[in-house]
Formats: sequence, C-alpha cells, structure tokens
Amino acid sequence: MLMRCDHVDMPTALPLALTRQTLRAQVNRAEMMFIESKAKAAGMSVGNYVRSLLGLPERAAGRPTRAQMEAEQDQAWQLLQSMGIDPTSFFPADESWLDDYK
Repeated sequence: MLMRCDHVDMPTALPLALTRQTLRAQVNRAEMMFIESKAKAAGMSVGNYVRSLLGLPERAAGRPTRAQMEAEQDQAWQLLQSMGIDPTSFFPADESWLDDYK
C-alpha cells in the first residue's frame, strides 16, 4: 500500500510503513535546553538524539538516497515482524516506488 507524502523533496508516494510521522512532546524551556545540550554533547541533532534514546537508527536530514530507503524499508520490516505484525500489508508487492530514489 502506498500513501501520499507531502514532505518536501520526497517522492509523492511511500509505502505505509515508511510514511513520516511527527512525534511531539511538550517540554518547558529548561527541559528543552537540557535535551539540546545532551544532543550537542553527543554530536547529534535533537531529533536523532531522541531517536537514539528510543533505540531507533539515526536519519539524515533531506532527501534520502535509494540505499537509505532500502535500509529503512528493511528496518521497518524487521520492526513490524518483531511486534508480531505481518509487514506485507504495509508495503506494495513490488519495489517500483524505489525508482524515484537515486
């Protein structure tokens, strides 16, 4: 299954498991400064620092390459399987959607 993607520099359709979701958490300014300082000390963006705390891989900013999307697809497939979810319904039968990536 492909979903429309409205993110800048991304192809118009992505498999359901790879559509971008925004994770929001409310923090006060002191907490945000603390998170920013931890991210800076780790040499990471705030987003990647939070991802690392959750055990998720880092993501490069900007349009991903084909190799990055293939790796992300593999990671999503494994993650869904680890939760006991059949990943086949989250991805199209063929990989022609990858043709938009170089």
